Amino acid sequence: MSDFHFLYPWHLLGLLLCVALWFVVRHARSTWYQIMDKPVAEALIVGRAKPLLQLLPLLCALGVLGLAGPSWQKQLPAALSPQSSVMVIFQQDLAMYAQDLTPSRHQRMQHKIMSLVSRSPGTGFGLIVYDSSAYLTTPLTQDPDFFSLFLEAQSPTLMPQGEGSALRQAIALAQKNLPDTQQGVNSLLLVADTMSAEDADLLSQLKIPVQIWAVGTERGGTMPAAYAERGIDTRLDVERFMALRDAGIPVTLASADDGDLAAISGNIAHAVQAQSNARQDLKWADGGYWLVIPILGLLLFGRRQLFLAVLVALPLGLYSGHSEAAWLNWWLTGDQQGQLAFDRHDYAEAAQQFEDPLRRGIANYFAEDYAAALTAFRQAPATPESLLWLGNSYAQQKSWQAALDSYDQALSLRPEWEMAQDNRAKIANIIMQLRKKERDREASQEEQEGIDPDEIKHDLKKGEGVNQQDIQPGGSANPQLEQWYDNVQLSPAGLLRNLYQADAQEGQ
Repeated sequence: MSDFHFLYPWHLLGLLLCVALWFVVRHARSTWYQIMDKPVAEALIVGRAKPLLQLLPLLCALGVLGLAGPSWQKQLPAALSPQSSVMVIFQQDLAMYAQDLTPSRHQRMQHKIMSLVSRSPGTGFGLIVYDSSAYLTTPLTQDPDFFSLFLEAQSPTLMPQGEGSALRQAIALAQKNLPDTQQGVNSLLLVADTMSAEDADLLSQLKIPVQIWAVGTERGGTMPAAYAERGIDTRLDVERFMALRDAGIPVTLASADDGDLAAISGNIAHAVQAQSNARQDLKWADGGYWLVIPILGLLLFGRRQLFLAVLVALPLGLYSGHSEAAWLNWWLTGDQQGQLAFDRHDYAEAAQQFEDPLRRGIANYFAEDYAAALTAFRQAPATPESLLWLGNSYAQQKSWQAALDSYDQALSLRPEWEMAQDNRAKIANIIMQLRKKERDREASQEEQEGIDPDEIKHDLKKGEGVNQQDIQPGGSANPQLEQWYDNVQLSPAGLLRNLYQADAQEGQ
């Protein structure tokens, strides 16, 4: 809540009126004092405070706070939410075979990382492994199956043996493969069981959000028989990890169950929100409407008649045919109802509810109604966002030149926008390819027109002409690609071993 503030702080001056109202209510006297003599009135009148009148200053104060616009997070428009990207940096030293986490640290963390990926739809995850050297094994992907392909095949014994820690190299590799866009929200997740003083200093100086998943226990664990005689220290340096936590880096200790997953997910969400709040192109969300809930609760508490009326009206509202829509119309605007429909992926309903043409167009785009999306984007003000989505809609309808023109207009308003630059480059490449094909087709027609019909041969000898294998059905249009996929399915670990060995030979 470090970003908490009021959007309209001058409205807080109304709290002075609430204080004055409290004094008035506190010293209010019955009207019988104006009719009866004071001694008689004091003897006969029993003071009876009116609950609603006593609550009036508090209700006024809550209303003033709501009007002041309390805010703690930026408002993200529909479909413009930042894409979160998490690069997992997984340490692969032999101490990961320690069995203080069953069946071993390495296997337990493989399971936990996959659980985290499965619980985070829409978030891109990549995998980098490191020991004395660092390697990118899985680029950013939102496909859990693809991510698990090399994660499950990875083991510390595959890594080349060497001295020192390659954490600096791993972090540089992660930053190189994370998207560098304004809309992207990037963070690092370091899964490690050892930490040198040099690595700790490196982490404390990073500007990108990073959190640590500490693996192991302070007493350490037993090693398998194959590594028991190597004298590997498996004890977790708790003090060093605690020092990193005190320095402001989130540190979560891996547990035997999945209780630590909530903390890791929460840290990722916090990093997303923090980077969104730092964006200058977004507006702060007004959270004053949340104070309506305690205001209504106090009103029901102060007026029992009102409470009984609600008890009677609520069942009637539930039994009415269009009760849900009626309640939403009472309390939510069209854009708020559209946002709710968009969040549950009901894009067609969202397009009907949105009043803002930009949001309506985005909903139509996700509903694959590109013609309606074009109409909505044309109605929206000419901002970089609306022009970008206009170009995307043209591209979906294969109106390549119109899409290119829209991207150019968006870049004229925001020249450094990488998303618009990337989309424009893709469309420009498509246009170039189409023009090249058109030129090749015209050239081919000219060549065919220049061929003498007498030069065409019709008496092919045996063995000439089309190879019989070319007309037989094949399993794939690209046999080499099919063979690569077969190798991946058969032995991902073998591919990783070859990758590490090839890199080690190049280093020599």
